[in-house]
Amino acid sequence: MRHVRSDMDRIYRHGGVFIIFATCRFDPGCIVSSLRYSGDLDPYGSQPFHADNWSLLSELQWLEVNRDTGLEMDAADNGIARNLGIDGYFNAGCFECVVKPSASISGQWITLATSKYGDPVAGIIFPGQDEDKDHGLIFVLPQIERRDDLVAELVGSVLPMLRPQLFPHAEGSRWTRRPEYDLPRVSEFRNEITKIQEATRIRVRELEEQIEAECTQYGFLHDLLTASGDDLVQAVISALKTMGFADVRDVDANAKAAGDTGPRREDVRIMDAAVPVLVEVKGINGTPKEASALQVAKYLAPRMREWDRNDIHGLAIINHQRHLPALDREHEHVFQADVLSNAEDQGFGLLTTWDLFRLVRGCIVHGWSHEDVAGLLVTSGRIDPIPAHYDLVGHVDEYWAQASALGLRLQSGVLHVGDRIAYEQPLDFVEEDVTSLQLSDHSVEEAHAGDHVGLKTTLTKQQARKGARVYRVTRAPGAANPHHNAA
Repeated sequence: MRHVRSDMDRIYRHGGVFIIFATCRFDPGCIVSSLRYSGDLDPYGSQPFHADNWSLLSELQWLEVNRDTGLEMDAADNGIARNLGIDGYFNAGCFECVVKPSASISGQWITLATSKYGDPVAGIIFPGQDEDKDHGLIFVLPQIERRDDLVAELVGSVLPMLRPQLFPHAEGSRWTRRPEYDLPRVSEFRNEITKIQEATRIRVRELEEQIEAECTQYGFLHDLLTASGDDLVQAVISALKTMGFADVRDVDANAKAAGDTGPRREDVRIMDAAVPVLVEVKGINGTPKEASALQVAKYLAPRMREWDRNDIHGLAIINHQRHLPALDREHEHVFQADVLSNAEDQGFGLLTTWDLFRLVRGCIVHGWSHEDVAGLLVTSGRIDPIPAHYDLVGHVDEYWAQASALGLRLQSGVLHVGDRIAYEQPLDFVEEDVTSLQLSDHSVEEAHAGDHVGLKTTLTKQQARKGARVYRVTRAPGAANPHHNAA
């Protein structure tokens, strides 16, 4: 492979097409050295000789080839394999590696097929910049079953369409569509299309990078709902730090680093809350039993004696029914009645990772501050993931789709035109400003507890479901609500 690379590169630079059936990289680890006059090897002249089974073309060095195997392959969602008429070939066979382009050629790579996990197992490298426009094509394909049929399909139908200059016998009158024979202004239009496509590719790459960064930064949110053990502990620590806690300690990791082999206690400590919080983290398949939910209470007394203080708080964070989609889990009656009463009597909190997930999303989506959520973690009993700056004002009891309005039964406080309110949804909250209030078919500037008031909304019928809780947002992020004190 390495020996013929210069010749293959020359063919590629002049428009040649390569069809490669991929397997994982194999580097035999060659070293080049030289003999001294004495016949001994010269250790100072020895150097690695980079050669592997992918050394056929210089362009292939920009591909990241990782060992992976599987039988399930699907044509990529971009539709390219289907447009080329080769999507059916990925139904039978296997792949022995996944192939990803590096950043330097990501704009010259089109994925043709993926594994069931979405990793590329087939693709095309096509020419990039203007100076490379005459370069050929490189098809990277898995070990498909009907390999001979696919090659025949590519040579007989696909490549004459993509590279007609290589197949003059198959081109027929299509030579009139070559750039040199373009009709007036067609070349101009084609250039404009190329510019738009390139700008789109650049923007797509930027968005993909942003998606990757977002997944890297907030991927722990999914672990909150699926993980157990150390992975869940790390996800909880990341969640707490995202909520603004700075001094969050991994107790087991710190003990291990210090060589402490004593009895295991709490999983996490929050040392910069209103009072120190001992956190016990558990991931379970069902709903929590008394032993798992109340275990954190056992750690409070020893820590109080050790630290000589009696204001330490306990918090149990439970990822229950973790093998179910989060919205399909039991949320109303997660904890047994005796567990709830014990938590309230003994003064420690109970929090599901689903509710922690919702709190963190509120901080990310709505900009909830640390002060808005920090106090929740030092409360007792079942913790409701409602931030401190949300005041319950009532429930939705009607919805009129044609008028884009809903009916709200006010239970407490005063609601003004210009106030900001939040509607509780199964996952997040939807915030919007009160633009008008209707009371007994009359426009009013404010409504009071006991009123049944109508107001315009952007919510859909599904979002404005009957019984949905409605909160007045007492301040915007970093600002005070002018009506809060009066209310």
